[in-house]
Amino acid sequence: MMGFMATAEVEAEIPQISHEELARRIADPSLLVVDVLAPESFQNGHLPGAINLPLADLPQLAPQLVPNRSQEIAVYCGSPT
Repeated sequence: MMGFMATAEVEAEIPQISHEELARRIADPSLLVVDVLAPESFQNGHLPGAINLPLADLPQLAPQLVPNRSQEIAVYCGSPT
């Protein structure tokens, strides 16, 4: 139960944006869009400009793929439809 509570606390601190806001900002170069699905799912469809950083590989690949930790990042899990 403590793990769930800790997760809920972290999620409460993460800002959320709507689909509409993401659609407006998708071409904004200051926003990094990250798709956390498996590479196969990413290949089947993803948001324009998104990078693929599978959730399972996040700890290992994030430092390489997201070097600017102060950059605004939009993370999504799911197809763009």
